[in-house]
Amino acid sequence: MGKTPDTRKKYKTRWYHRHPKFWFRKDRPRPPGHREAPEVVRLDPEPGVAPSPKPPVRIFLGTEPLQARAERVFVWSVLQVREPSRAYEIHLMKNLKGFDRSGWTTGFTNYRYAIPELAGRRGRAIYNDVDQIYLADPSELFDLEMGDAAILCVEQDETSVALIDCAKMAPHWRIEDARQPLKRDFFLGIMNGRGLFGKLPGEWNARDSEYSADRSKCFHFTTLRTQPWRPFPDQLRYEPHPDGEVWHALERSADAARFTTFARDHPSGGFADAIARAGNAAPATAGDERRHASEVAKLVTATGAKDVLDVSAPSADGAPRAFAGAKTVPVGPSAPFATKVVGPHDGVAAIDSLSGLPEEDVAWALDELFAAAKRFVYVAVPLEPGRPPAGAAPLPPEWWRLQMELAANRNPGRRWALFTVDPSTGRRSARLHGGAPSVARAA
Repeated sequence: MGKTPDTRKKYKTRWYHRHPKFWFRKDRPRPPGHREAPEVVRLDPEPGVAPSPKPPVRIFLGTEPLQARAERVFVWSVLQVREPSRAYEIHLMKNLKGFDRSGWTTGFTNYRYAIPELAGRRGRAIYNDVDQIYLADPSELFDLEMGDAAILCVEQDETSVALIDCAKMAPHWRIEDARQPLKRDFFLGIMNGRGLFGKLPGEWNARDSEYSADRSKCFHFTTLRTQPWRPFPDQLRYEPHPDGEVWHALERSADAARFTTFARDHPSGGFADAIARAGNAAPATAGDERRHASEVAKLVTATGAKDVLDVSAPSADGAPRAFAGAKTVPVGPSAPFATKVVGPHDGVAAIDSLSGLPEEDVAWALDELFAAAKRFVYVAVPLEPGRPPAGAAPLPPEWWRLQMELAANRNPGRRWALFTVDPSTGRRSARLHGGAPSVARAA
């Protein structure tokens, strides 16, 4: 079978759309994955509603850490349109172990081809890229008639939204192939050459200008340089999206609800282990304690704070911290975040207490810090191997900045400061921020 035309060319990112910094880092290898399986967001039937006898709607989402903002809004979009009686599972395919990601366009490019195996070679699964939002219930897509097809997509060369019969596709899209540095043409050739493809109605993958407020059911912000949340400002020259307000409105509603994908009452699968490790009371390694004391003192002076809650790892010498100009209140004998952080306190300091948490739990942990603080939050994070759980590579400073900005948007009115340090090199990055949100918003 001949090669199918590439309908994605009009969405392609050209060299002149790239920021100069991109060319200095484009060949930087991605860190090895550390997850044995995707983390799963489970949406149970809503209370008071008789559960549906239909199987859970399984969505496998291709994502990566620096797409945290888009990932949260994707999940929120599903919550807005879901069938209350139905169960949903959103499998976050991110940093999976055993995949050679060299040459991938994104950090999740080939994960989609492993879905039949990840789904147990049974039942159905939806694949979505993280740069999408649902405008209609994904169960409608999940329940579509597939006929003899093993996979439904809008085009023969476009798998960014797909409905997959996992039993039928498992012999063809194999996880051992997905783990190799193979290009998309290899997998498209299998799909099209073996008669597996079926046509998905276009409203389930409305790409940019294809969006219609009346018809579209899944809106795909596929052109990188116009994605409203601007995930890679050091790599792309961004332009406004003509329909970006659709995405921004969803994010504002998620902020108003103080929504986080995970929460204390439904944390990630690795949270309990992280708290157990933190209970071993390893001392803080996030730089010089005198520097932290100085930064907190500046915030105390600037805000007129009278007390500071210390939600930190133990100091290197084991001595209790004392922040000049304010009463220092220790969080207690338990590991930080083992119990809910409660206030109110004028300020909250968290020195090396967040870096050991799974990345899925950082957002809600930050919300607890912000909720407990009336005036400011100070966070210090060491960027060193061994601190993150399960062998994960340290998350970059820009990820931590994004998490702080998002927490500030959900909890406005506090100042915050972020201090990151790589103990192996001594490289430091400090960022101070006022009370107003700094994440880009629609006008």
